[in-house]
This record gives sequence, structure tokens and C-alpha cells, in this order.
Amino acid sequence: MIPKIGRLSDTILNNRALAACFAFLVVFPTTLSLAADAGQGLSPAVKAQIDALVQKQISTGAAPGIAVAITKNGQTIYEKADGVRDISSKAPMLITTPQPIGSITKQFTAVAILMLQEQNKLSVDDKLSKFVPEYVDADKVTLRQMLNMVSGISDNDPAIYGDHLQQPITRKEMFVNLNKLPLMWKPGTHMVYTNTNYNLLGLVVERASGQSYLSYLREKIFLPLGMSSTSTADQPPPGMASGYSHDKPGQPFETRAELHPDFSFSTGNLVSTTQDLLKWDSGLLGGKVLKPASLQTMFAVPGDGKIRTILETDKRFPALKNVSDGEPTVYAMGWMLPNPHTRWHGGHTFLFESTNALFDDGYNIGIIGNVRDGGYFEPENLATEIHNMLNPAVHIPPLTVIVRHPSATPDTPEVE
Repeated sequence: MIPKIGRLSDTILNNRALAACFAFLVVFPTTLSLAADAGQGLSPAVKAQIDALVQKQISTGAAPGIAVAITKNGQTIYEKADGVRDISSKAPMLITTPQPIGSITKQFTAVAILMLQEQNKLSVDDKLSKFVPEYVDADKVTLRQMLNMVSGISDNDPAIYGDHLQQPITRKEMFVNLNKLPLMWKPGTHMVYTNTNYNLLGLVVERASGQSYLSYLREKIFLPLGMSSTSTADQPPPGMASGYSHDKPGQPFETRAELHPDFSFSTGNLVSTTQDLLKWDSGLLGGKVLKPASLQTMFAVPGDGKIRTILETDKRFPALKNVSDGEPTVYAMGWMLPNPHTRWHGGHTFLFESTNALFDDGYNIGIIGNVRDGGYFEPENLATEIHNMLNPAVHIPPLTVIVRHPSATPDTPEVE
């Protein structure tokens, strides 16, 4: 759902509160895709390398279960699931097992806005006040600025949605809380990863389309692309994985309360599989979802290097490369472009982690795991490691890099 993003919020990435560790030193049964072409296109040596890397996530206790899928130029070349989707029943993780994908949801929200622009129902340069007048600063920010995370809207999720993000909250209550918080910066001047940007954009989708957020996505994206295992956490598809977390090094996986849908809404509430994520990638890049001009808009990073992230100065919190390091923003619209070869977004909830990464040599990699462990399971960096096995000539550096580690742990975890 990306490294930790947002001061107290798919998602976006490193959990400031959950210190994770290795447990479950049992190797759970491996489940390979039954697709005949699951390994087609890979040399036996490379496939064995990737298999071992996937299996290592389970054997070292990094995650209870994991699923990985890879396409090359839109064709599936690798699928593998390992471990369990539920610890108590030991039900195996399958390549078809859905789980929450956290802030990868933002990709779908961004595309929904761009589709509505193509339908002449809005412009990304509209002021938010055209659709969401309840917000006191709505006439100061544009939809484009929100999509690019440069709106200046507060990133203080607990102040907006409640201390632990796990309790229901009405939209009226949410606006009362949000309207107490001033803009952090002049819109368009700084990048701050803010979940509320995308929740307000979800309201725009509903009000511009006349449909619920989920209904619009189902009609315009999920059904046309055959994404039959994609829905929301509060209306999950069957067979969804159970989620877990690590509290302290050496402790076993535990469960806990998950993010409430009133918080995660259109910023981190979708559930999917690696197979469906790669259908999404193929449809998006294949012109089945957006027109070329909209696709170009979606992947454009604003500011020509002049808009910077806010440097994290609070030593309790990590400073993260491309997120809170004071360097130029790499955030487009639901995608990060940290280098010339990579477009990606991660998803982190309190119990699940995932990544969706596109590489310019034609490889797309989707990874999900049913754990939030504070750093030991890093699907985004696992994706680059796999990519570098597939194409050593184009070395991709890690996507999540902690520039400065925190010196203390706050009470409230962050959400990508």
C-alpha cells in the first residue's frame, strides 16, 4: 500500500506502532497454481529462484500466507501461493484467495475520476467545492491536487476518523472533525500523503456518477475486466484470507481489529487477488479502461521536480525515501514513479500487505500477504527482487527505504 505514508494514517507505509518479527517457524503446505502455463516463459533456474524466495516468506515466519503472480506483456508467466490463508484451520493460501489490498484502492479511485472526466461529468481541474461543499476549504483545492497528494488537506487521520480508525463514524461527524483542521500547506506546493484526499474523491465519484462507489467500480471496471474476486472489505467475496499482525519480535502471529470501512472507504477498502490485480494492470495498459490521454494524465508526476515531500522531523517517526524525505515528489495519481523503470503502489492495512508493480520491460508483479508486521514482510521490495531475477540487466532498487529510523514508537499505527 508503498512505505508508510501519512503522519498518522494504503496505502498507504511503515507501521509506526507495530514492531514485527519472525514467528511461526513451521513451513506450511505450498499451493501452486493449477494453470498449465503457470511457469511457462521462465527458465527452470529462474522459476526455482522465485519459488525459493516465495517459500522463504513462509519458512522464516515473515507471513502466514502469500500469493504472487507475474505477467510479461500481459501474459501470465508465473503464479504461486504458499502458506495458509487461515492459521486456525490451516486452510491453504490459494492463488485465488482474496484479501484486502489497502491503498492499492487509490488506483481505482483515481481511474474512476478520470473515467468521469472522459464522460464529461467533471474535470480534474474542478474545485472540490463543486461536489463536496461540506468541506470548509473545498473551494481552495482541485481534484487534480488531491489526486497528486498536493492539496494540503490534513493527514491527521485519527483526528478526522477517530483515534484508532477502527470504529464507525458518520460522514457528518467526519466533516465536523475535518473542518477543525486547517490546510497544512498552500495547495500545490508540497506533497503530503493524505488518505482523506482519496476518501473525498470517492464522494466525488458517487456524486458525479449518481452511483455508489462500489457500484460504479463494478459496472465500469470489475465486470468488464473479469475481476470476479474484487469487492470491498465490508462486502467481501467468498474465501477471503484471515489477517494477522506481529506485536513484538519472536511472538506468534496475532489477530486484531481491522480498519473500519468508514475510514478506508475509497482510500483503502478494496479486496482482491493477485490474478485480478494483473487483470487490472493488463486492462489499464491495454487501453480497455482509459483513453491514452487519461492514462498519460494518471502517470504524470506534478511540479517538474519543484514540488517536494515534507521532511519528517519528528524522531518518533521514520523518514522514508520518496515519501517524507524532503525530496521531489514521485506521486502521480494512485501510482508512485520512483525511478524511470517502475510504477507502483502498495497497500497496508492493520492485518494485510500487498503491492502492485509495473516495470517498463513488460513485467507486472502482484503480491499479497495476510500479515502486517512492521517491516519484515515487504511485498514491494520482494517485487523488485523478483524482477531483478527475471531481468538482471535492469536492476531496480528497493521501493521502500527508511532514510531515518524512528527513535520511539507512538500509540497509533500508520496506514498506507
